[in-house]
Amino acid sequence: MSPTVRESKIAAVRRTVSEAALSLAVERGWENVRVEDIAASAGMSPRSFGNYFRSKNEALYAVDLDRSAAIREYLRERPSDEPLWEAVVNATLRAFMAGDALDRDLVSKVRLAVAASPLGGEYLKVHAAREAALAAGIAERLGVDVDADIYPRLMAATVAGAVRVAIEFWIDSGQDAVLSDSIRAALEKVSVGLPEPPR
Repeated sequence: MSPTVRESKIAAVRRTVSEAALSLAVERGWENVRVEDIAASAGMSPRSFGNYFRSKNEALYAVDLDRSAAIREYLRERPSDEPLWEAVVNATLRAFMAGDALDRDLVSKVRLAVAASPLGGEYLKVHAAREAALAAGIAERLGVDVDADIYPRLMAATVAGAVRVAIEFWIDSGQDAVLSDSIRAALEKVSVGLPEPPR
């Protein structure tokens, strides 16, 4: 199902605000950035900011959180006869394709800027959202109950962990590979160890 015009507008505003937060984190250090600063940089009032985010930390991770929420929909759109692992890899890569445009140096600077800040909770929220979206999509595709069958959660945790490691490796290695290639390589490696369940 394609997003409505309203949903697309909301997503665009969230991305603008999140990018403003990232820029300010690099420029000033996250501890020196206020909600008012982010709102001003994004061209809105602090009150309008509150319509989209509950905190500045949430705004910083918004793009990643929205990407995680999209994975289930992307998996739903894959051909029904596509093997499960192939479908999951393709849906995950689609969610991260925009990441190929990420600037590795910028990401590294943001990491340093927020290193001393209490952002662990927001990071864990993004990771949990990615796992939950994947697990729900995998369960749907297999026709099983995500609360009664362990496989969807196990596969989702495996995929989410591989994605996290691939992104961190991509940032730290400085290699010329694009992000989606790093993610694909990681997922292909872990897929060998977790066979698809019988249909």
